[in-house]
Amino acid sequence: MLRRLKLEEGWTTLILLWLLIAVAASAIIAAEYTDEIIQVLLPVGTIAVLAGLALAKSNFSSQRAHLFSLVYGIAVVSFLVGHTLPGFDLTWRLRILELFDRQAVWVQQALDGRASRDSLIFVLQTSGVFWLLGYTASWYTFRKPRVWRVVIPTGLVLLSVVYYYNGPKPLVIFLTVYALVALLFFARTYLVDQERGWRAAAVRYEDGIRFDFLRAAFVIGALSLLLATTLPALGANNEVTGALATVDRPWRKFQDTWTRLFASLNSYGRATNDAYQDTMVLGGPRNPGNRLIMDIYVPEPLPSIYWQGVVLDAYDGRGGWSNTTETTLLSLPSEGRLKQPELLAREPLTQTVVNYTPNSGTLYASSQFIATDRQTFIDVDAVFNGEVRAINWIRSRYVLRPGDSYTVISYVSTADKTSLRSAGTSYPGWVSERYLDVPETITPETRALAAELAAPYDNSFDKAIAIRDYLRANIAYNDQIQAPPPDVEPVHYILFDGQEAYCTYYASAMAMMLRSEGIPARIVNGYAQGEYQEETSSYRVRSNNAHTWVEVFFPRYGWIIFEPTASIPVVELPEGDGGNPGDAFGAAAPLPDPDRPLLDDDVLSGPDLDGLAAELAAEDAAAQAERRRLLVTRALSGSALLLVAGVMVFTANQYNQRVEGDVDRSYDRLATWARWLGILFRPADTPYERADELSRAVPDGREPIRNLTHEYVLRRFSRARQGAAEFDPRSEWKRLRPLLLRRSLREVWQQLRRR
Repeated sequence: MLRRLKLEEGWTTLILLWLLIAVAASAIIAAEYTDEIIQVLLPVGTIAVLAGLALAKSNFSSQRAHLFSLVYGIAVVSFLVGHTLPGFDLTWRLRILELFDRQAVWVQQALDGRASRDSLIFVLQTSGVFWLLGYTASWYTFRKPRVWRVVIPTGLVLLSVVYYYNGPKPLVIFLTVYALVALLFFARTYLVDQERGWRAAAVRYEDGIRFDFLRAAFVIGALSLLLATTLPALGANNEVTGALATVDRPWRKFQDTWTRLFASLNSYGRATNDAYQDTMVLGGPRNPGNRLIMDIYVPEPLPSIYWQGVVLDAYDGRGGWSNTTETTLLSLPSEGRLKQPELLAREPLTQTVVNYTPNSGTLYASSQFIATDRQTFIDVDAVFNGEVRAINWIRSRYVLRPGDSYTVISYVSTADKTSLRSAGTSYPGWVSERYLDVPETITPETRALAAELAAPYDNSFDKAIAIRDYLRANIAYNDQIQAPPPDVEPVHYILFDGQEAYCTYYASAMAMMLRSEGIPARIVNGYAQGEYQEETSSYRVRSNNAHTWVEVFFPRYGWIIFEPTASIPVVELPEGDGGNPGDAFGAAAPLPDPDRPLLDDDVLSGPDLDGLAAELAAEDAAAQAERRRLLVTRALSGSALLLVAGVMVFTANQYNQRVEGDVDRSYDRLATWARWLGILFRPADTPYERADELSRAVPDGREPIRNLTHEYVLRRFSRARQGAAEFDPRSEWKRLRPLLLRRSLREVWQQLRRR
C-alpha cells in the first residue's frame, strides 16, 4: 500500500504546489471582495491540484486528460458554488439552472454595457480561474515539468489582487509568502530533476539531501526578501514613475470595465489622503499652506461658487462635528443619475476636475450633485421610494492619483431673495429630525443672541442674513487663535469671549444659532472657488482655499449657501419677483444627455493634463512614492534578488560538482573540512593517518572518507597511477557532505556558547 502511495517527485513537491494555490486564494479571501461565499476558492483550488495530479499520472493522452479536467471542473465548481445558493428546498437541477441563468444574464449585461451587481458571478468565475490554475499547475509539475508555467500565472493573479487593494489589511504579506514558497518550489523541482539523473546513472545519494537543499533555499529566500525591503522605491525616480503611469492608464480603463461587470464587490475608498473626513474638531491655529489641490474647468466664470467635499450634520456641543449618514450607495455611470426630488431655481453646471492630491478619494463639486463619470460611493441622508433626498459625501470607488480627472454635473441654485423669503417653513420630516438638533451645552446667551437678531423678521431667509451679517461684523477673522478652554462651549467662546475666529468657528456659530431658531442648517467642508484663469476657463484651487461654510434648507429650493466668514466676500442674491428666479449663472442650459459619456476629448480646452501632472510631480516628488508602486517595486526587487540568488546557487552547484568529481580536488577538500573542524594535520602524517583523524571527528563518515583517501593514494602513488574505473567521488560526497555540515554547525555552536 505504501509503495502505491509513493510519489516519484515527492510529497513535498505536491505540498509546495498546493501552497502556491492556497496563498493566492487566501489573499482574495482576506480582501473580502464579497461575503463568505468566496471561501469556496480554497477547496476548489485544492481539488483542482489533486485532480491534476491524478490526470497527470494517468495513461490518458493530453487531449483526453484536459477534457476530463473540464468536465470535473464544471462539476466541482457548480457543486461548491451551487451549494451556497439560498433555499433548502431547491433541487440540484434548479440550482444548476440558476447558475447558468445568472451567468447568461451577466453576459448580456456585459454586451449591453450595463453594470452587474450579482456577487455570485464573481465567485463562480473566480472559482473557474482557480480550477484552471490548480489543474495546470499539477499538469506542468507531474506530466510536463514547466516550472515557470506553474509559478507565473498564479503569481500574476496574486500580484493584481495585492496591487489594486486599498483596504486596511496588509496583503503584501501574502506576496512575500508566495515568493518564498515559489523559491522552495524551484529548488525542489530542480532537485527532482537531478535525482532522476542520479538514479539513471546508478548514483547513490542520501534522502537527507532533500531537507538540506530546501533549508538552504529557505535561508537564501528569506535573506533576499529581507534585503528587498531596504531598497529604495522606483517611485523616487521621475523617469520610472512616468513610465509606470503611462503603462497604468490602459489598465485603469480595463479596471473601470471590470468593476462595472462586478459592481457588487467591496472596495475601500476610505484609504485616502483627503484633507477632509467625516469628522471635524474646532481646534487651534491652522496652517493650510499653498499646495496645489485641483484645477476645475467650467464653461464660464461664475460670480460665486464653492466646491463641496463633506457635509457635517451633528454637533456634539464640545467642538466636534460629524457626518452621521448611515446609508452609502454605490453609483455607476452606466446606471444613470440618482433619482432626486425636483427643486426650483436650479440649473445644471458641468465641471471637469483635474486632481493633484496623491491617494485622493473625495470628489469635489458644487452642490447639488447629479452625476459623474466615476464609480463612486455616495453617502445619502434619506431614501424614500428609490429617491435620494440629500447627498452628503461623494467618494471615488478607487483612489485618485495626481493627474487623474473626472467630470461632475451639479444643479446650482439661482434662487432670488424674494423666492427664498416666501419659501415657508414646511420642512420634511427627514430635515427636521436631523438638522434642527441643538445640544444642551449651547448656552442661554447664544440662544438669546440668536433670538434677538431674528426677532425683527418673519421669514427664515432674513433671519439667516441677520445672523450672518452679525458674525461678519462683530467677529474678527484670525486663523491663528488658540483652541477654546476645555470648560467653555466653543460657540459661546468665540461669540462672547474671544470674538476672533476662522471659518469652522463662524460656520458652527451660525448653524447653531439658526437651529436654535428652528431653521434647519448644516456645515460643509470643502474649498472656496480659488483663482480663476481666463486662458483655460478654470479655477485653480490650492490648500489655502480650504473652507467651511453654512447651508440652510428652504422648502422647494433645497440647500442654499450662506457665507458667515468675514474674510470671504459675499455675493448678494438678486431681489427678484418670486416668480422668475434670478439668472445668476447665465442662460438656463438643458441637462446633458444621460447616455452621452460625461468625459469627452473636447471637454477641456486648457493645458495638457500630462504636463500639469508632471509639473506637480516636480513640486512634490515625495507624493509620487505611492503605496501601490512601493509594493510593486519591492516585489520586483525581491524577485530580481531571488533570481540572482538562484543563479548563484546554480553556479555554485556546478562548481561544486566539478570539484567533487575530481579525486585530487576531493582529497584537498577533505583537508579544508578538517581545518574548519579544528583538526590540524602534521606534515609527516600519511593520507591514511589524516583520514583516521578526520574519521574520529566524523565517525559516521568513516567509509566515504576512507574511500576518497584510498582512491587518491591509488591515483597518486600506485605504479599505474590510476584507480578504479567505476569509482565516482560525487557519490561519496553525497553521503559525506551532510555529515560534515552537521558537524561544522555543531562546532560553531559550541564555540559561540564558550564565548
